[in-house]
Amino acid sequence: MDGLDGIIVSGDLSNDGSKWTYECIDRAFEEIGVPTYCCPGNHDNLEMFYRGYKPYHYKINEKFEICGWDFIMLNSAVPDMSRGYFNPDVLMRLLKSCDGPVAIVLHHPPVEQDGWLNRKLLDNKSHFKKIIEHFHNVKLVLYGHSHYASFRTFEDIIYNCSPSIGFAFSPKLPKFEIACGEEGFSLIDTSNDDISINTILI
Repeated sequence: MDGLDGIIVSGDLSNDGSKWTYECIDRAFEEIGVPTYCCPGNHDNLEMFYRGYKPYHYKINEKFEICGWDFIMLNSAVPDMSRGYFNPDVLMRLLKSCDGPVAIVLHHPPVEQDGWLNRKLLDNKSHFKKIIEHFHNVKLVLYGHSHYASFRTFEDIIYNCSPSIGFAFSPKLPKFEIACGEEGFSLIDTSNDDISINTILI
């Protein structure tokens, strides 16, 4: 973990939303010793995530800065729903407060996915696109939910989905069949305003 400025988790810290799972992952991040920032996913318990458990190590900030970049942690989780939805007013407020290059982190895919993975996306993804196209400092969008590594660029904005570290899927396999050996994470380097993303399989 040497040389890492931060760890970003795009949701699903817990699978069942129980308090002990948040305590467990908090202790795990403490042992790693790298600043860690999280937003919720559809498997998270929003009440527990934001109010029920107060993490000692990982942070649930709406916005933070790393190496001159502003990171926005956007909640797209809706209780009892697999699909996602974000609050446009919150995104607008946060974007207006950013001066440097911006990365937006959310759980649900704001762009179309491949094959059978193109399901239960961000419901208001067209509104998301409409908002960020007015802010030219938005350079990077990071998301999860698909359990599949994806990298694409639209209008000079990079959209990256990391594979899950728990279990991975693949659009080339039958629906919900585990893609063994495809679990992993993304290693992101934003040095000198250039964005380099490598998928690290575990």
